[in-house]
Amino acid sequence: MTTQTAPDIDNVDLAEFRSTVRAFANAEIHPGAAARDESKEFPAQLVKRLGQQDLMGISVPEEFGGLGLSTRTQLVAIEEVARTDAALASIYTAHYLGLEPILVGGSEEQKHRWLPQLASGELLAGFALTEPDAGSDIASMRTVARREDDGWHLSGSKTYISNAKEADLVVLFAKTDPSAGFRGITAFVVPKGTPGISYSEPQDKMGIRSAPTYTVYLDDVVLPLDSVIGTEGRGGNIALTALNRARIDVAAMANGIALRAWELGREYATERKQFGTPIFDFQAIQLLLGGCDAQLVASRVTADWAADVKDAGQDIRRAASISKYVATEACFSIVDQTVQIHGGAGFMRESEIERLYRDCRILRIFEGTSQIQLLTIAGNAPSPRSTEF
Repeated sequence: MTTQTAPDIDNVDLAEFRSTVRAFANAEIHPGAAARDESKEFPAQLVKRLGQQDLMGISVPEEFGGLGLSTRTQLVAIEEVARTDAALASIYTAHYLGLEPILVGGSEEQKHRWLPQLASGELLAGFALTEPDAGSDIASMRTVARREDDGWHLSGSKTYISNAKEADLVVLFAKTDPSAGFRGITAFVVPKGTPGISYSEPQDKMGIRSAPTYTVYLDDVVLPLDSVIGTEGRGGNIALTALNRARIDVAAMANGIALRAWELGREYATERKQFGTPIFDFQAIQLLLGGCDAQLVASRVTADWAADVKDAGQDIRRAASISKYVATEACFSIVDQTVQIHGGAGFMRESEIERLYRDCRILRIFEGTSQIQLLTIAGNAPSPRSTEF
């Protein structure tokens, strides 16, 4: 952590903002979350409502159609959406991940062309990096793009791609120089309906089931020459920069799920009676709830710190990885302990905590596994240690 104070880039009352988003989420998102988990139906209307609530471009600068507010403000919105439906939060954070490459690597023309519609929610974004044989090792990707007179020709496949079929545009990464490894990767904007793209059936997942992911197949897909984001060969750097920024959003998603789990645990403990008294009165239950509360506070503080590092324009690699690692590991622990408080009732499919248990497991994997986060943290620790965290 760093002691430097982030710039005051907005004067939003975060408590009031949270209250507003929570009221919306409680009224419109939470009531159907269990049914959507069962049906696996993509919540198109709710995605539209996020845009109508001005939540799809919170930290996008005003000059590109966003609200120009702080990352902390964005984290509040993500937390509140995740608290009521983790699957919708996954769609939501994937949208932010999809617009990040344009924001951090696009030309001024590309930013003005795409970001206003993304920030308003008129367009939904996706991000296609992972392949069957290229997860954390993105340099081993096999999708290729070759330049010809009529444009870029792309062939290959991507997998586990959120929003892939539903998104209006996907930022996709391919090798323009297969011999150059990481430096041969280029980022492209791929609009919906581009010929040559096909999709698998939605993949059958343990959790976040109404947030579909797909394998995407590219069969000689032709894109205009100006589809390259930034410059040729810079896609690897753009991808990692976008992922670092998105990891803070995933931390907020984890914190939202953990917050709901803690609420469910406390509520159940006050209602459930054993030996003639609420189980909340038992020291064993208080120890579980106290530990969960401490983990949640630490995770939220860490995410806010990472958000401030980002908004201060500093190197966020370490801060982002710490925030994601702390929050996602804590979330899994909190949800697991809350299942323990529920006992057998927490193992039943009709219980909300059972759904949270399935939903939270992916958080320690996507946008970089917990182990990848630890490697990033170790590789970017300050030396010598000073007044900075």
